[in-house]
Amino acid sequence: MSKAPLPANEAERLAALYRLEILDTPAEERFDRITRIAAELFDVPISYVALLDGDRQWFKSSCGLNVSETPRDVSFCSYTINENQPLVIPDAQADERFRDLPIVTGDPHIRFYAGCPLAVPKQLNVGTLCVADNKPREFDDSKTALLQCLATLAQDQLNLVDVVKLQQQVLAGRRTVERANNELAVRNEFIAKALGCYITDEIAAQILESPDGLTLGGDRRKVTILMSDLRGFTPLSEEHSPERVVETLNRYLGTMIDIINKHNGMIDAFIGDAILVVFGVPLAKDNDAERAVACAVEMQLAMESVNRENESHGLPAIQMGVGINTGEVIAGNIGSEKRMKYSVIGSPVNLAARIESLTLGGQILISRSTHQEVKDVVRTDGALRVKLKGVTGPVMIYDIGGIAGDHDLHLEESAGSSIFPDEFVGE
Repeated sequence: MSKAPLPANEAERLAALYRLEILDTPAEERFDRITRIAAELFDVPISYVALLDGDRQWFKSSCGLNVSETPRDVSFCSYTINENQPLVIPDAQADERFRDLPIVTGDPHIRFYAGCPLAVPKQLNVGTLCVADNKPREFDDSKTALLQCLATLAQDQLNLVDVVKLQQQVLAGRRTVERANNELAVRNEFIAKALGCYITDEIAAQILESPDGLTLGGDRRKVTILMSDLRGFTPLSEEHSPERVVETLNRYLGTMIDIINKHNGMIDAFIGDAILVVFGVPLAKDNDAERAVACAVEMQLAMESVNRENESHGLPAIQMGVGINTGEVIAGNIGSEKRMKYSVIGSPVNLAARIESLTLGGQILISRSTHQEVKDVVRTDGALRVKLKGVTGPVMIYDIGGIAGDHDLHLEESAGSSIFPDEFVGE
């Protein structure tokens, strides 16, 4: 048995780990959800998120392990953090580096291991996301790439608190705003890309079953795009501590993610407190537009329970606007062979964002193309022809108050027939 060498940046790496203030903290659902998905997705008895301290490997979350930490020098992960790519060991007994490890020769008798490093900014690998089995296994490139995708989500969670702290520093020092905002923009982009890897089990299964599921490229697909954004979140972040802000954001996102998954939407990205969701990829269905509208209505209805929770914690109420558009996009894996993300690009995405920017809190606005597909089942409270920046010609948008049929979801009607101005602009 040979010991892994210490990383060249060990001192800087440990300092970054300690800044997170996460060691020896209680279990959190945001990490437990990832290890559960990993165990079920790869059909393994063991999965865990580990953080590598000076002399120990501490488990922030685990499935199939009955210990909270192990010595670092007898761990697989002490090798993984030395790499900027996954480490896959098909059979530990056949690898001289690992065959004599206590966790190989004794309980839990690990034979197969696959792990990805988890980095904070400056590429400091502070931990790992790993799966393991007590029997040898093959792990092809598509599974390795999917494990990397889950690892980016775990990596994002490690960075989230640090980002909020940085936001508070920006607000406290006006002279350093420009420099800090540039750094914050880089971090926020990093996190948005990582959260875009949050995929449903249905999507993950299709990718695993297809040998070309994780190759670069895309094709034209008709989809419905949902964009939501919070109103009043910036004042909340200015007036409350980073911990309260994270608590509020996680409560809101947790509720919205459950609803989006219920309606089989694909979360493409989290952009600050905004959510970009796509219906129709990678699995297209006849009722993509209908499910998107139903999802939006249920999200708005759920804001009441979110705000009740906020009130019980002494936090102000928040509101959300939703914009929806249907159109043809390019959908596929975008990036490089080493790092990619399944996403959609095209003008319909931009139009959904433009429409969302017109919404009031509690409102759902949809485009004409979406309305054509759902007009027989939705309650339309108003319509208006508007001019949008970057869009040639006027755009017809519709104020949606509910959806009938199998969904039967309805918002409370406003005092007037529409949230739009008094004049109604017909088609």
